[in-house]
Amino acid sequence: MVVARKSHAGSGYHTAASVYRRVFTALKQFLPKNESPEDGSLAKEPKKLAAQVAPICSDMLAQLNYPGAPKLTAEAVEGLLAYMHKRAIEFDVPLNTKISAKGFRLGYAEGLLAHPNHPVQVQGYVGLFTWLVVQYDDIVGQSNEMVQEALQFHQRFFRGERQPNNLLEAIAILLREADDHFDTVMANMLQISVLKFLTSNLLERHDGFQHMAVTRAGNKFPDFYRDMSGMNVAYAVFCYPKAQYPDVSAFLEAIPDMARFIDISNDVLSFYKEEVGGDTRNYLHNRVDTSGKPMLAVLQDVSKESIEAAKRVSEILKGRGVYEQSWNESVQGYMAMHTTNPRYKMADLGLGEEHPLAPFEHKIGEFFDRVNNSS
Repeated sequence: MVVARKSHAGSGYHTAASVYRRVFTALKQFLPKNESPEDGSLAKEPKKLAAQVAPICSDMLAQLNYPGAPKLTAEAVEGLLAYMHKRAIEFDVPLNTKISAKGFRLGYAEGLLAHPNHPVQVQGYVGLFTWLVVQYDDIVGQSNEMVQEALQFHQRFFRGERQPNNLLEAIAILLREADDHFDTVMANMLQISVLKFLTSNLLERHDGFQHMAVTRAGNKFPDFYRDMSGMNVAYAVFCYPKAQYPDVSAFLEAIPDMARFIDISNDVLSFYKEEVGGDTRNYLHNRVDTSGKPMLAVLQDVSKESIEAAKRVSEILKGRGVYEQSWNESVQGYMAMHTTNPRYKMADLGLGEEHPLAPFEHKIGEFFDRVNNSS
């Protein structure tokens, strides 16, 4: 197949976001309806919706002091592309499928945009992990395939046994390599975060989950599942490889708020495109269901919570040099992955930017052409 050259850059922070969008599909029948007539009509009037959502998103970017999309060098682009391709060949996980190509681009952009000063090996580690879990989410979480193999992943991993296919084995390899790049205890936290993500896909298919009656008293469950499915701690730890950032005490206190920001800021920036697309299977709609508030009020609340979490991180890291810089670069890259990607429709809100990889798209396209022609 020929992979389109259109950029698929998106948020590696939220590879599990699509899992969460599906989380209460089978369960919402048990909840009383709270959607107001005004909320229900928003998706039918995109211009009106954009006018209401744009100030919320714009304010969040302003409160985060977002400086615009980062600039990339040809050397950085080509170096990471070569490294990730080399490792992908070693893993023997095909690149010539639509979901693999999409995941590879997502991971590639995540490594470059969010971690510009990391060594290429660490950028590649982040990018490769994102590439693999995007595929896992699509195959196990959405297509309902490979479920039996996935159910046995943890047992095989802890027993030191090889996984039954190359995708799962590649995930296991990267989990074992965490200690190569990160402090041992931080690597443990990263591994737990990834294992929780893998489990969240399986929990969604569990009979207990499918038949769980959702009640208003269970209003903590959306956040519980959001935390499980977001790989939030892993993406926080990705900011601090041990060779460059050996002092864990400089950032440890900030990890809970980093994780919270990683979990929910995407929901604000994704809201418009999901609403006009008719996708109500997301965290914001679940908050509406459990709180009884109007949708735009919930959007404002979640935006406020995102900003507050980010400000707490900034306060903790203030004056801590490269530790502060690495987080700020990560946030900048993450915001850029929304403002520059057409799928988020940020141009409709007056917040769109040119993608930093656009000047290099011919090189990326040539790369995928070679991959497809060699298959």
